[in-house]
Amino acid sequence: MSSEPAQKLTLTFPGERRFIGMARMFVGGLAARVDLGYETMDDMQLALESVLQKAELGSEVTLEAQLEGQGVTLFAGPFVGDPLESSVGHAGELELERLLSALVAGAESTRRDDGCWLRLDVRIPASSGST
Repeated sequence: MSSEPAQKLTLTFPGERRFIGMARMFVGGLAARVDLGYETMDDMQLALESVLQKAELGSEVTLEAQLEGQGVTLFAGPFVGDPLESSVGHAGELELERLLSALVAGAESTRRDDGCWLRLDVRIPASSGST
């Protein structure tokens, strides 16, 4: 177990669909920083982009990545509504939850003062950098 303190990276960009590609660059830079393998990076990018494509974005979107031990926690938000709850019972919503469960170790909505945020937990494989 590492005794290094958790590291936090943050990026804020306009809440317009045309800026969602910045999330891919953010995750790519993060993956390079922690020497993630291509498959893990690709899963993180797909998970985050899928959420941002389906969520109702506010005027700005903030991405926060916290690196600690053998994992990365990504927070994205604030969203106008809960991207995991807004369409309960609709096929698209179920597909998002299924997709996230296949791509990340955990996904859950959290509430902050400024709105709904989504937390994505990613485990860093022991073989990082070798895939």
